[in-house]
This record gives sequence, structure tokens and C-alpha cells, in this order.
Amino acid sequence: MKWNSYISVWVVLCLGAGCNQSVKDVGTELPVVTKYLIEADELRAIIDQDSLVLLDLQRPDDFMKGHLPNAINLWRSALNNPSFNYDGMMPEREILETVLQRKGVSADAFLILYDNRGSCEATRLWWVLKHYGHDRMAILNGGTQAWSQVDSLTSVIADRPQGDFKFPEQAIAQTSDNILVADLSDMISQNQVVVLDTRSKEEHEGLTLKQGAQWAGHIPGSIHIDWMEAVDQTSYRFKESAELQKIYNKVLNNDLLAVTYCHSGVRSTHTYFVLTELLGRKNVTNYDGSWVEWTNHFQQELVN
Repeated sequence: MKWNSYISVWVVLCLGAGCNQSVKDVGTELPVVTKYLIEADELRAIIDQDSLVLLDLQRPDDFMKGHLPNAINLWRSALNNPSFNYDGMMPEREILETVLQRKGVSADAFLILYDNRGSCEATRLWWVLKHYGHDRMAILNGGTQAWSQVDSLTSVIADRPQGDFKFPEQAIAQTSDNILVADLSDMISQNQVVVLDTRSKEEHEGLTLKQGAQWAGHIPGSIHIDWMEAVDQTSYRFKESAELQKIYNKVLNNDLLAVTYCHSGVRSTHTYFVLTELLGRKNVTNYDGSWVEWTNHFQQELVN
């Protein structure tokens, strides 16, 4: 069953054209998608729209093995802020604009984001773009796995000219969707937040130490819910609302600010997306620095 609570790109285009025009006749004005999700069959119906730009968030070697037609590969390493002593922080606005321009993204582009990891790479870019005021985008529910069910992947590399992508001039970077390490520490000490660890169980329990972190463990008092709990392991699509509500019951029934984190702020955006866009929770923020930043600021003995 598909998510029926969002306005699909296909439906809005159909209504705008009076349902008696072909999609190609509609023009390039694509809508903002309420839940930022699009299904593979819906994307297939509009994939020839000129203003659609597909951003492939797979690793480069996976991209070479197969991707959607005319997609542009944009791996995580290009979305990093070099001004920090540790990797993983979101790039500054101007840096991201330049990256997207070089990838051939135009100012009027409607972006389709996808990956092959249950959408956690796609939600990361979605979160960063939204942070800087861009909302003309949708995530392909199920990524490459879903597309393979309706059409073929390709290994042909698209050639795009330099783009002129810009974030809205009037847009001010949101601050409510991110939290600083010092603020989080203070709020934890005052019991003002519910902290959600979206990493694996092994990482949460301190059995695995990943590159960049100074020690293994978890942020004091954090609840553990692996981000993959929200993904159907057969279709790689988001689970349905009823299932998600059961999974995140502890968070949904808590009025405190919910803070999601992982190792470097990627997987946590998936949970942030689920809570805000699919379950409608308003009081949520993502901790961009996540475990890497936390362990670079605090000693291990501070963990409960």
C-alpha cells in the first residue's frame, strides 16, 4: 500500500492539465510535494519533464553499476564542510550551491533524490537542502530497488552543462532543524529533550567504534531505535504509518524536543524525515555533528 497522505507529483500534474493533456504538455511548473515522496511508477510517468533533475546519492561504484536515466551522481563526500576538524558536517550554503551548479542543476529544477540504502542518503541531502530554503524536491520511495520493479537501470553517464542553481535569496537558514553540541548537552542535563540514537545496536552499546569517533558508546540517556526499523527490508520503501507509529511510540508520546543523532548526521536524517514528514511530529531536530562531534567534545567517563 502506498502513502496516500501526500500529494503525488503525478496527481497534481494531472489535475493541473485537466487530465486531458499529456504530461509533456504541462510545462515545467512542478509542485511542492507535501510529504516529499514519490513512487517509482509515478516518477516513470513524468521522468521526461525538462525541469526534473535526478540526483543519485549512491556511492560512485554503485552508480556505475546502475542508476536511473539521466541521473547525476552526488556522493556524500561532496556534501561535507571542510572547516571542521572532523568529517560529516553539512556544507555551507555557498559551497553546496557551487557543487550543484557544477553538477548541472538549474535554478528552476525540481529535484528527485534517491539512493540504494533505504533512502538514508536521500534524506540527508533533503534535510540540508530544506535547511537552506529549497523545497522543490521529492524522494523516490524505495530508491533503485523500487525503480528496478518498473523500469531498467542504466550505466550510461549523462552529460549536463553548468547549472545556475541558487537557494532562495529571501530564505534564512533554519535553526530549528539542527542543534549545537553545547545546547544539547545543557538540555540533557536539564531533562528537556528526548534523544534518539538511530545507529545500530552494536554502536549504541559501545561494541563498535567507527572512524571519526574518539570512543564507543552513546549519548547519556538516549533511546535506541535503529533507523532501519522504518524501512521495509524487502522493498526498501518506508513502512506504513501504523507500523511507524508503533516503532516510534516512545517518541510520539513525549512532548519534549526530540533530537535524532547517529554517527555523523546521515542516518539520523532518515528518522527525522519519518518523524516530521510521515508521522507529523513538530518538535524534532537533527543533531548534525552526532556521535563524531560529541566524542570530540566530551570524555568517555561522562556517559551513564
